[in-house]
Amino acid sequence: MSSRRCVVIGAGILGASVAARLAAAGQRVTLLDQDQPGRATSRWSFAWVNSNDKGPRPYHDLNHAGIGAWAELAPDLDGDAWYRPVGHIELATADAATELQARVQRLTSWGYPARLAIPAEAAALEPALRVPPGAVTAFFPGEGYLLTEPLIARLVARAESHGAHVRTGEPGRVTGLEPGAATRVRTAAGEALKADEVVCCAGRWTPALAAQSGAAVPVPLVPWENRGSTAPGLVVRVGPVAPPGPVRLVHTPELSLRPHPGGLLHLEAEDAAAAVDVHTPEPELRRWAAELLRRARRTVRGLDDARVAEFKVCVRPLPVDEQSIVGRLPGAPGIYVAVTHSGVTLAAHLSRLIAADLITGTSPAELAPYSPARFPVPPP
Repeated sequence: MSSRRCVVIGAGILGASVAARLAAAGQRVTLLDQDQPGRATSRWSFAWVNSNDKGPRPYHDLNHAGIGAWAELAPDLDGDAWYRPVGHIELATADAATELQARVQRLTSWGYPARLAIPAEAAALEPALRVPPGAVTAFFPGEGYLLTEPLIARLVARAESHGAHVRTGEPGRVTGLEPGAATRVRTAAGEALKADEVVCCAGRWTPALAAQSGAAVPVPLVPWENRGSTAPGLVVRVGPVAPPGPVRLVHTPELSLRPHPGGLLHLEAEDAAAAVDVHTPEPELRRWAAELLRRARRTVRGLDDARVAEFKVCVRPLPVDEQSIVGRLPGAPGIYVAVTHSGVTLAAHLSRLIAADLITGTSPAELAPYSPARFPVPPP
């Protein structure tokens, strides 16, 4: 197929990956974002690369392939700057041991690296970790995390090196989509960009863009603006961390953590995420941030002098059925959507599949379960 005009909306990790793949394949790419690349959800992501508890089996396999895709890409994209395949340690209380043991057994039967570990081994794998007596532990050596900001900068640079145009701010903010044989993408700067293909990788803003296109089906995400929504989550970063500090991802019943640049730790917790939304007042956010720091001090060594460095309510794109939404949008010719809660894990692999779909005109079988066509047409 000859070179086509492709507009990619959204320069987070998924949009930047798609733009880089398409541009490297010889397509004429324009990448749009209303902010600078990687400044929205991708910047605040826990960035855990995994297929630890993602079902059903096809979705697990898709995510497992995503882990491998980053390993393949890292040598060609200065992986030392952003790729951290350090493994993941999980601690469970005795009452949760059965679930963890069953998960490890299931993952192992699927060919996924996972094993139970005695507490002494967990302490040896992560010397900074305080392993409580009686804890049940597991190690997942194939998992890791990404530093999204330097990675996205490299993906955008790769796209530009292959001729892609990048527009940010008002010139990159999309105000309208007019699908058809020659789709028009209207921007806040007053431009009407013609495109053969538009790939919408705009995360939480994807449903609104899809609605502008006149699509026959919605792109149903968990509403993020409602009070009590589960889409927003609290991210807290604390430091300094006294050396050596943690080097792996760690999950405990009350906290998730990983290293972060600048001598910090990135912290999240399920109950904190459930307690906040985009309307939560700052004093309450500060209270939760201080609580996560207290938990971190109980979990790892080296935080005696640490303080809360920053915190943010980060809105995660959550498809209502917890499965990615990827494919052509019914009733909107030329419009392709890609939205997923597993963006960091999947971006390298999904972008490869999306590029193949757009360039060859044949959708890879791996994408079949995730088509937007699976959702019902709303009544008139």
